[in-house]
Amino acid sequence: MKKLLGISIIFLLILSTSFAEDYPKLKSPIVSIAGKTPKKLKVPGKISLKDFKVNKPGSIIYIDISERQKKLKLFKNINKLCGLQTGYAQKVKAGNQILIEPILEGRGFKWQEGATPITGDNPSAKMVDNTNQLNSHWMATGEEVYLNFLKKQLLAWAKADAYQVLISDGEAWGGNFGYIDTLEYVRQTIVRMLFGYDLLRQANALTESEDKILYDWFERVVAKTSIGELDGSGKPGDKFPPANHTEASKARVYTMWGVISGNDEYFQAGLKYYLVALKLTRKDGSSPWEIRKQEKHSKRSIRGLEKFTQVVGGMVMIAEIFKNQGYDLYSYETKKGVTVHKMIDFLISYLGYPESGVKKKKYIDPERQQREKVLKANFGDNSLGWSYAYLKRFPNTDVSKKIIKYYMKPYGYWTKIGWSHGYGVNCACAYADLSKIKPSGKRFEFIAIVKNKSDDKVLIKVRTDSKEQAIEEAMKKCTDKHENGCYVHYSSQVAFGG
Repeated sequence: MKKLLGISIIFLLILSTSFAEDYPKLKSPIVSIAGKTPKKLKVPGKISLKDFKVNKPGSIIYIDISERQKKLKLFKNINKLCGLQTGYAQKVKAGNQILIEPILEGRGFKWQEGATPITGDNPSAKMVDNTNQLNSHWMATGEEVYLNFLKKQLLAWAKADAYQVLISDGEAWGGNFGYIDTLEYVRQTIVRMLFGYDLLRQANALTESEDKILYDWFERVVAKTSIGELDGSGKPGDKFPPANHTEASKARVYTMWGVISGNDEYFQAGLKYYLVALKLTRKDGSSPWEIRKQEKHSKRSIRGLEKFTQVVGGMVMIAEIFKNQGYDLYSYETKKGVTVHKMIDFLISYLGYPESGVKKKKYIDPERQQREKVLKANFGDNSLGWSYAYLKRFPNTDVSKKIIKYYMKPYGYWTKIGWSHGYGVNCACAYADLSKIKPSGKRFEFIAIVKNKSDDKVLIKVRTDSKEQAIEEAMKKCTDKHENGCYVHYSSQVAFGG
């Protein structure tokens, strides 16, 4: 098997050389962030990116893991809070863990037959799931079996030089889509791996040579995502929309790597995104790019709040990273009175419609927005898990009270746990105030059973916090192994406790 894998990799490398030659010339991460950096804000006044240095390089991107572990070990409902899968834990402890094979060629939607720029799946989805679980299990339990497997997994990708070739999406929506979604897939995977790298460093689990292997690989891959404002798309003179959700994903990777590597330029690139986003935000706290009427293509008329969630969440988590380095981005305010607090206020108020009473505007109709998709999301950067970090920082503000009222109902409500691994860290596991999560009486889960019309032996059961998630996970487990015939046989709410 290993010999066959080696032959396949060599063949893949030979095939890939022509693609590597076409990859755009690398630029600086600061140039890569679209938009013009404002030179002055109402608060703090004059700003120069070069004044912002990484003060504590090497590790602790978000939190001190050892301190959090002490608290989590005393929490009874750790599996639910941190999204730990018992079946996964059993496999790891039994020595049956499976290393996810490295992805050597990063590809986007074009390379999945029949997919569109909205419905395609990340080819590295299995790696994303694996690092999510390993990072969370280690943070929640402190059991070294997870840390050791995490090290093996990251080193396997680094040694194979994963993502050594990145391939353009090509044409989409009638134009050149460039590397936009190819790189988004890379970033979704890398952000989890960077946090895993931070966990390994904090635990002193790497030898000097192992650390160098990981460091050198991350340095290469993160640099590959710095190809300029257009991400390789568009014609000369075109501008990739600044301060949008894709830029937020890019900036998050740069900021995290800036801390790990001590590279000020990557760190400053994250700040540039934050400043540009503040500057371009409307006076009411909404994004002119994400919150607008658009019926075709990316359909902002119904998906605007979902995309704006990614912008706001990205800014909050960048602010958290900068706070650890001694900089208070939360206090920054434009001449229009825009702060990240105001942006959160707009987002949560419109997600809370109709209870919040917000009005329809020329660029947003709250009735048409897919609010429940955001409110019920557990995974990814389109969920509200970042709000745990925000509430820990600002527990009693009017905006915080709105988050609890319209999202959590009340704090720690079990059907509204936002793990948000899209920021690398499991946000609920890392930031939730454990003293406020006091479930009592009966609690509810949902069960979904999926079967297959072509194979009577298929019987997949999933229990989780929402009906939609239970169905989605059960169907995914089925379709991963069976191309056709999967269907939902049964789904219902079940109670437990009392």
